[in-house]
Amino acid sequence: MKIDFARPDREHLAIHDALVEAAARVLRSGRSILGDEVRRFEEAFATSFGARFAVGVSSGTDGLATALYALDVGEGDEVIVGAFGFVAAPEAIARVGARPVFVDVDAGALALDTGAVARALSGRTRAIVTVDLFGVVHDLAPLRAAAPHLPLVEDAAQALGATFRGANAGTLGDIGVHSFFPGKALGAAGDAGACVTDDPALAARMTQVRVHGSSKTYSWEVRGGNHRLDALQAALLSVKLLHLPSRLARRQEIGARLVATAQRLGLAAIVGSSAGSPMFSPLALRIAGGQRDAMVVRLRERGVDVRVHYPRTLPMCPPFAAYAAGASFPEAERATRELLSIPCHPEMTDEEVAYLESALGAALR
Repeated sequence: MKIDFARPDREHLAIHDALVEAAARVLRSGRSILGDEVRRFEEAFATSFGARFAVGVSSGTDGLATALYALDVGEGDEVIVGAFGFVAAPEAIARVGARPVFVDVDAGALALDTGAVARALSGRTRAIVTVDLFGVVHDLAPLRAAAPHLPLVEDAAQALGATFRGANAGTLGDIGVHSFFPGKALGAAGDAGACVTDDPALAARMTQVRVHGSSKTYSWEVRGGNHRLDALQAALLSVKLLHLPSRLARRQEIGARLVATAQRLGLAAIVGSSAGSPMFSPLALRIAGGQRDAMVVRLRERGVDVRVHYPRTLPMCPPFAAYAAGASFPEAERATRELLSIPCHPEMTDEEVAYLESALGAALR
């Protein structure tokens, strides 16, 4: 049996007619950029996930840049970010002209190490970017206490639908950023994203930033870029949003089952604290004792599409090496050696979940 990491084709087949009608509606309208389709999606998305405002953007990565531009982060500024995770956060920081200041993560949910953040603060620090890795929402209260004067940007690209003490992913910071990459919990038919906030001034600024910093035609008032959400993607996402609650519930059901299996096999899963409800996007396991790479080979031999998120720390990547020369990040480095991501998505059948459980056990023998 083959177990794929994601199966958006199965999701699309189930709602095929509605997606086709939404696409045809946009084509008939002749309006491809922003417009009513985007506005309706933004309103529905914000309402669904407990934010006052949502601003549709062209991708999660562009959303991070949009957030930083809106916070007026630029040349000479510093932004604190974790040393472990996807490249989008430090990439966006560097794009707006600021310097990413890397700090280590904790050993549990891979949240920013609060002590490391406190030590990294300087007179140039303008913001902190925190990332909800593997569908786990972090408690941001310690960061607020460590730096009460700084805005927090919550990168929730992997955590849509997850909560912490009842608060939705993306709503714990000053600005939350979501990705609608096709393999995400809410996936577009290409790249798309959204920024959410409760602050009307920040929402207005992000709306301006995403259109080259313009509030009206040919009036470029602030730094920005071409970060707009297409009407076609918004229309498709609006259809998918209607079906999202049941798909999120199914993902959590499968995730809880796989976590229980992993624990029975003596493996640790990245699930966060008991105050949170993770979304397993994806489900990351910790394989200690130098056995991770062998586990990857054994699972792939059994047809399981496993991934290594992520094979090296961000400061080890050439574009960012100069920002952290000589520094060490022990927990981030350990994560690159031990973490293994396994499929966990709502399109998996019960038979596929059972096969994956069996493959995990067999791969440990």
